[in-house]
Amino acid sequence: MNTIKEILCPSCLAVLPASAYFCSQCGTKLKESPVSISASKQVIIYFISFFLAPFGLVYVFRYLKQPDHKARKIGVIALMLTILGISLTIWASKEFMNSYYGLLNTLAL
Repeated sequence: MNTIKEILCPSCLAVLPASAYFCSQCGTKLKESPVSISASKQVIIYFISFFLAPFGLVYVFRYLKQPDHKARKIGVIALMLTILGISLTIWASKEFMNSYYGLLNTLAL
């Protein structure tokens, strides 16, 4: 009895193993490949999420829609860091502008 599961490519009808992510005949994407949850990848995601805050949303959406619990946890942490990064940027900009306007007001007097 054959225990290897096979699927058909919806584009070219080639018989492929069920574990295939792409069709080996025509290159059609069959399913999403799993995302990396390695420590080095997490460092990159967290760095981008905090220091380049809006770009962290790309990782947030990609990781939150994964079925793996750890991948979703990475997505939640990336979302929190993105929100924190944006909030700190807004706060720092406001403080800078207040200090700049204060300096201009003292010079104008």
